[in-house]
Amino acid sequence: MPKNTPAPAFTLQPLTPPKPTYWQAHRHQVLSTAALVVGFVLGSHSTDTPPAAGPPVHTAPADTTTSRTTP
Repeated sequence: MPKNTPAPAFTLQPLTPPKPTYWQAHRHQVLSTAALVVGFVLGSHSTDTPPAAGPPVHTAPADTTTSRTTP
């Protein structure tokens, strides 16, 4: 029966890179979502138009009793 030989101390196999953390794997999604939310908030509050008011003050029809003469 052959004797078990110990594994070599040095191998030429490349090391596998460590698994990325959650932040490293998903930071582009988190930052793009945050940018969309911030852009929406800034865009929705940047209008210069005043809020819609009620009906106009003068609602009576024009006075038609005066006549205009043409020269």
